[in-house]
Amino acid sequence: MTLAVFLNSLSTSLAALSPSSELLSAFSAFDDDDSGQIDLAELKDALLHTAPEPGERALTPQEVDKVMNGFTGRRAFSKNKTGGLGKRGEVFKYQEFVNSVVGGNGGDDKASENSEES
Repeated sequence: MTLAVFLNSLSTSLAALSPSSELLSAFSAFDDDDSGQIDLAELKDALLHTAPEPGERALTPQEVDKVMNGFTGRRAFSKNKTGGLGKRGEVFKYQEFVNSVVGGNGGDDKASENSEES
């Protein structure tokens, strides 16, 4: 099975389980500055130390790293709400991740409908 086939089958299954709005809402709970990015260490800690649902198994650190691969980066300096510089470090770009999982491009559905009508 190629990577493309695997990702397509995975995104089809996940999209049926959790619409992108639900996934974005879940991730945004960790997004302190509404930047579309989450502190990587904080998210990893939550994923590794949250009890799994009944019948599910806990994720391993290797599985978490594998899923996050390609969606991480360094946070640029940003102003926080008190006027100082925000924290800078490794982040998980959850909006890019959700768009990849659900097969979207991050655009507005109505905008793409309007361009199809033109």
